[in-house]
Amino acid sequence: MSDATGRTADTAASMRPALVVALSIFLLSGMDAIVKGFGPESSILQIVWLRYVMGAAFAFVVFLATGPHRITRQSLKSNGLRASVMIVAAGSFFYAITRMPLVEAVTLSFTAPIFMILIARLILGEPVTTRAIGAVGLGFVGIVVVVAGDFGSGQALTPAGIAAALLSAIAYALGIVLLRKHSAHDAIPVLIFMQAILAAIVLTPVGIATWTGIGMHDLIAFVVVGLLGTTGHLLIAWGFKHAEAGRLAPLEYTNLLWATAFAMLFFQERPGPATYLGAALIILACLIATRPGWPIFPRRRYTAPGD
Repeated sequence: MSDATGRTADTAASMRPALVVALSIFLLSGMDAIVKGFGPESSILQIVWLRYVMGAAFAFVVFLATGPHRITRQSLKSNGLRASVMIVAAGSFFYAITRMPLVEAVTLSFTAPIFMILIARLILGEPVTTRAIGAVGLGFVGIVVVVAGDFGSGQALTPAGIAAALLSAIAYALGIVLLRKHSAHDAIPVLIFMQAILAAIVLTPVGIATWTGIGMHDLIAFVVVGLLGTTGHLLIAWGFKHAEAGRLAPLEYTNLLWATAFAMLFFQERPGPATYLGAALIILACLIATRPGWPIFPRRRYTAPGD
């Protein structure tokens, strides 16, 4: 009886990281849906700035509650560079989802692991294998299928939106490669707080210059965005610290399910068959590109110390 109880406890413990990461994807997908709700008339720079300001506030609470933590000069240097890159990733993705269908934007953002292959070659000198080249080609076919299918069906897909979604994937891939290069030595709360606070500081002059004023409803929405973003990133970091990256990384693709549900429920968007066919090709390409030991997590991967 005790053995059965022990096995049940072990099973529950082994499932916990996967459930935590799955929950984080749901929370971050909800954040995306809230941002999309601001609409194309909203200032993207203001949205990104307030997202990081609110996120930094919640991350600071976690930083203090889990301390004491030590922030070194190397922490400021490495996290500062990565924060700048992630500003581009967040800003371009927010632009994409406020100006094109949600599922299509999410699908195109899944190409980040493919761009990681090319960027890792340039920055880290990692070899590009034949399998990787095939994955890049397959991913490109998936992009073409999504774009061609939506243009053919009259969906609200624009060249600017497509370019923004792909720029987001490229910037995110660069951010992850930089994280690998610097071999983050900081604790998880430090990583989350440093990225948020540095991004907020960098964006503050721009945020003030582009300020258009917001009502109480939007203020509450930004508070929720900050809470969801910070909580989601902390949960991801915890999950990857307690389980193998290869087992958890594919859970990112559940974002497609949540994006579809939110798109249909809140924005009356109904993706066509070409979108899902292209998504399947892109996801397959990313899985082919994934190598043992490479912690690929397409849009929101945070490497925990000791990974």
